[in-house]
Amino acid sequence: MSKSVSNLLSLLILISCLCCGKKGDILPPQVRFPQTVEDIQVAQRGNRVILSWQNPSSYVDGSALSDIEIIEIWVLKIEKESGREASEVGKEEFTQKAKLAFSINRESIPEYTIQDPESKERMEYFHDLSEDNSTTNIYTFGIRIKERKRYSDFSDLVSLEPRLLSLPPGEVVATLHQDRIEIAWKAPLENMDQSSPPNFKGYNVYRSNPEEEIRRINSDLVESEKYADKNFSFGQTYRYFVRASATEEAPFFESLDSEAVEVVAKDSFAPQPPSGLISVGAIGMIAISWNENSEEDLAGYRVWRREEEEEEFRLLTSQAVTENSYSDTSVENGKKYYYAVTAIDNEGNESQKSMIISNILRKRLL
Repeated sequence: MSKSVSNLLSLLILISCLCCGKKGDILPPQVRFPQTVEDIQVAQRGNRVILSWQNPSSYVDGSALSDIEIIEIWVLKIEKESGREASEVGKEEFTQKAKLAFSINRESIPEYTIQDPESKERMEYFHDLSEDNSTTNIYTFGIRIKERKRYSDFSDLVSLEPRLLSLPPGEVVATLHQDRIEIAWKAPLENMDQSSPPNFKGYNVYRSNPEEEIRRINSDLVESEKYADKNFSFGQTYRYFVRASATEEAPFFESLDSEAVEVVAKDSFAPQPPSGLISVGAIGMIAISWNENSEEDLAGYRVWRREEEEEEFRLLTSQAVTENSYSDTSVENGKKYYYAVTAIDNEGNESQKSMIISNILRKRLL
């Protein structure tokens, strides 16, 4: 047997020995549980608790969560007279004593899905307090999800001590101006139980249109009974309502919605009349100029003229001129001409006539 063949047989025997070791125990398949619900928040609006949260997107091992079968909202109610604080409620006690308040099944999830101001998908659920003497209780909420008969752990617990809130603002009106939409309303006079004084510190103004979801448009709580919305576009239709808030910052404890008002932002506002008109006579023409208008939607200018014996001005420019000057060549020596200019915007709104100036084209002596 050659030496090379002998070495090859030795290598094959070694590999065979290494591959014939004892097999390990067969491990059971790993059970994957969903991650917990994230970023749960709680607030109050009228006689309802508002819960919002983000559903998990993965299992506890980091793999993608394929489906959610059920979302369960649980609540534990503690009487204030017991002297206990909401912070004393732990997960173990909550698991033992909380009651199932509501379930959202797979098919209904889209009905409870909203877009937050950062364009993230969140869930939102309203828990009705109208049948409870709610201001004597503290409510603690936890949420868990079910996927393929496996439950996640409960979310972080959130608690709320309901307050007696005011009625919503009344007599809401919205007025369109050239640079703003002004919303005004009347302050509520009493609380939901008809007691007074009403419990609120200011207002939040909400807006929507066919291209945007309902959102709060004031950054700070509004303290007066009016608000100017300057971030709007002509040609859009806007819908506004107002809530009174008992808190100055989020999470807001708000009244129910006021009546809603709708505004069609149609641009019917004419530009300012041009200013600073001057005229200069030259050979065979009278040249006029004026200051440029500053409107962003300006389309141009129209030039008007009348002769001394005429009462009405006639339009000289069939098309709007975009420069702030014009030369009138259809003039005769010795005649006196009067000029005015109007500004026109992209919607066809035309300004009043400018100040009137006059000039006489005189024949030059050689």
